[in-house]
Amino acid sequence: MLRWLLAGVGLFVGCGFAVWMVLLVSLRSSATRVPDVVGMDASRASALIQGSGLAARIQEGIFDPRVPSGRISSQRPPAGFQAKRGGTVLLYPSLGKAVQKLGDLTGLPVSLAEAELESEHLTLERSCAVEGEADAVVVLAQMPAPGTLVAPQSGVTLLVNRTPRARRYVMPEFVGAAEPDATRVIRALGFQLATVQPVAYPGIAAGTVLRQDPPAGGPV
Repeated sequence: MLRWLLAGVGLFVGCGFAVWMVLLVSLRSSATRVPDVVGMDASRASALIQGSGLAARIQEGIFDPRVPSGRISSQRPPAGFQAKRGGTVLLYPSLGKAVQKLGDLTGLPVSLAEAELESEHLTLERSCAVEGEADAVVVLAQMPAPGTLVAPQSGVTLLVNRTPRARRYVMPEFVGAAEPDATRVIRALGFQLATVQPVAYPGIAAGTVLRQDPPAGGPV
């Protein structure tokens, strides 16, 4: 009796194992390994996936500084995954480095321009200096130009006016004016009156300006 019982158990186990093996073989025959297509162009990646018995579906691109634009940045399922034949593999092409518009830094004080670059995740590559080209220490020009599309961490070169230019005035006309009036205007403009030389001139009232130096219209 025991022998027949053991034989029955063995037959049951053997049948179960056979069924399990059939299922395993069936599953393996209906599954395929997902190929690695990261770094390939979209057409080649799609062809390789279709050749493996799977379908390829191109998704919206993603920014990826490690993968050139147009090539596959990532895939789902990943390479090596056992997928059911006829299943779909999602492909995400790279858009390259993320880009942004470079702002206009001209006219800004240097410290503010540098802060703007830092806030935009850009770097000051080089600063070139000139003197006397503006009334303040400001950015005169930049390269790349404002509005240029640049990638994060890109370098920007600035042309900076390091020394404010001296203010210049055009000397007014004082000839014919009364000396007290001319003196008052000169001092109001912030200049010093060097000398006043009285000169007698027939027909001209005393105290009238006959000549001036610098002359009228000259820069001072």
